[in-house]
Amino acid sequence: MKNEQDIRWSKSTCPYCGFGCGLMVGVKQGRIVEIKGMKGHPVNDGQICVLAANIPPIFNAGGRLTRSMIRRGNEFVPVTWKEAIEHTANELKRIIKKYGPDSVAFYGGAANLTEEYYLMNKLMKGLIGTNNIECSTRLCMAATAAGFISTIGADAPPSCYADIEEADLFFITGNNMALTIPVMFRRISDAKKKNGAKVIVVDPRRTRTSELADLHLQIRPGTDVALNNSIAYVLLKEGFVDEEQVEQYASGLSDLKRLIVEFSPSKAATITGLQEQQIIEAARMIGNARAMLTFWFQGYNHSTQAVFKNNTLHNLSLLTGNICRPGAGPLSITGEANALGNRWVGALSHLLVGMRQINNEQHRREVAKYWGVPEKNIKSTPGRSIIEIIEGLHSGDIRALWITTTNPPASLPDTRWVEEGLAKAELLVVQDIFHPTETTILADVILAAAQWCEKTGTFISSERRLELVEKLIEPPGEAKPDYEIIWLVARAMGFEKEFPYVSPEEVFEEWKGLTRGRLCDMGGVTYERLRGVVGPQLPCPSPDHPGTGRLFTDMHFPRPDGRAALLLRDYIAPAEKPDREYPFILITGCLEWHFNTRTRTARAPHLNQQAPECTVDINPKDAAMFEINGGDLIEVTSRRGKARGKACLTENVQAGTVFMPYHFGKMCANNGSSVNNVTNPVYDVHSKQPEYKFTAVRVEKMSTQNSLNISSLLLEFKKYLQG
Repeated sequence: MKNEQDIRWSKSTCPYCGFGCGLMVGVKQGRIVEIKGMKGHPVNDGQICVLAANIPPIFNAGGRLTRSMIRRGNEFVPVTWKEAIEHTANELKRIIKKYGPDSVAFYGGAANLTEEYYLMNKLMKGLIGTNNIECSTRLCMAATAAGFISTIGADAPPSCYADIEEADLFFITGNNMALTIPVMFRRISDAKKKNGAKVIVVDPRRTRTSELADLHLQIRPGTDVALNNSIAYVLLKEGFVDEEQVEQYASGLSDLKRLIVEFSPSKAATITGLQEQQIIEAARMIGNARAMLTFWFQGYNHSTQAVFKNNTLHNLSLLTGNICRPGAGPLSITGEANALGNRWVGALSHLLVGMRQINNEQHRREVAKYWGVPEKNIKSTPGRSIIEIIEGLHSGDIRALWITTTNPPASLPDTRWVEEGLAKAELLVVQDIFHPTETTILADVILAAAQWCEKTGTFISSERRLELVEKLIEPPGEAKPDYEIIWLVARAMGFEKEFPYVSPEEVFEEWKGLTRGRLCDMGGVTYERLRGVVGPQLPCPSPDHPGTGRLFTDMHFPRPDGRAALLLRDYIAPAEKPDREYPFILITGCLEWHFNTRTRTARAPHLNQQAPECTVDINPKDAAMFEINGGDLIEVTSRRGKARGKACLTENVQAGTVFMPYHFGKMCANNGSSVNNVTNPVYDVHSKQPEYKFTAVRVEKMSTQNSLNISSLLLEFKKYLQG
């Protein structure tokens, strides 16, 4: 491995978070043996996180799917591709004929290539005639998209990473960036050291990120809207807002002023748990900043007030002119590598290809004409969100579900409810790279898929940068790229003419035609242009165009009057409140060592050794009350179920709150417990994004007698699966 002469190095893009680091992938004798950061890349300049560095072992890990399988009774039987494709297509056709197009649904991960979601959109929305297509971006970034649309008129992040070095104030909320996006955090740390930039961190927990802060606002969970409104109150009261200038590029100022009189620092302090002076200090730091860059992540969006949080945060940027100029603006990093690309290609049930909306007649007409299908094929009402798809499985309205690159029984809230819904499907098709997972064990059909660097296609990062991920090694056994599986199923369903593709490049060239003239314009991009070099930021409308670093620099926004919107958003308490029976607030979140539900990272030995099992962070005062010691196995119970983890006593969490990582599902080899057994499937009505960051729970220490080992847990689960 260490002999550089024997290693062939190729450029790629990281398949984990949406930051989009450039990687150099080392291949030796047909195997990926090493990953390095790409020096000179504008995103990471040679830096790399621990997840990316530990990718190579995943390619040779146990449990890799090499053949497709069909469930026969209680067993999975390996089958040929011909049999797997024909069975899947025939069952889909049978169900559609019997129950109608809306009886089928698709749910995929945001690690899917853009080309793959384009194909699935064409199949589901254009040919089958249902809008029931969803992506896991619903779980992490749907509120960001809805927030951008309502504030600036388009799901188009206006800022870029180059703004980090230009800013003199960073406002970070809803994420422990030091662990989850460490390369970005290093850039912010360097800017603080070199340029004297200030940092505000809003987080109910003390974290490695909050250690960097000049001001840490340790609010009560779920109270961000009240905080943002109060900061706006101070900005206006103390004269930090040039009202005449603001009204040139933003509407709603007079209405906003009337609302925020209800959010004085004294009132906001009682809601947020902060001191009045902390709120005032935050406002003054923002008001005095030359250029403020705001960051918010999944922690912000996992809320029944998610879109309101986004809107009120954007209000602070608009009020102070901190938008669409160097160093100033909103910048949110998506949770998965292609979450922005998948939104732009229409991978949610209310979207169409090329940043279009299902409920827009002109948009439907444009797409139908381009695809050569009748306009009536594309339904005018949005399909079901993923939570509504599970509801449909329970009610019998959804009869078939096709899942790729995601693991909903581990990632969706209220695990038991999700499992019971999936078990009711007449057809559950799961397309993945490993078996078993919490999802594959429930499947009727398992399709063996290729993974990153075993197939070719594109990602779009959080700063709108389009990058090519090329096939560098062969997938194992008979595994196929997801795009090939999709077009084979489509052909077997009778859509041979509409799915004539033989390469992902053909798919890319077709889909980019639907982006022309739009904010996601890829007209100037080809695979050849992307090979071996850094991709451009979109829009990039012509071959000689360098790409677009920042959007709306003329302060003209894609809303009816050309102005952004200052939006009135009142504070509403979280959907579930602690009480005498469930006195604690549970917060879920990420660890440094794992990604999503550990489908990949649990199979990287170094990563799994660092965090092999679920833990529960609890304040020492609360632990003493329940006679809990560090390392004790404790049970966390909500109105929906139970989760277990080893106690970690820390003052990083406030008294009355506990924290659990969301990575561990039932396949965890130690305690077999998923935090999503207890989380609440309620969601923000505007974005339909679930609330993971506020669940009322109780905690108790488990005795040796009532704790279950993994063998009994898996036996119990197997019996449940068998009915």
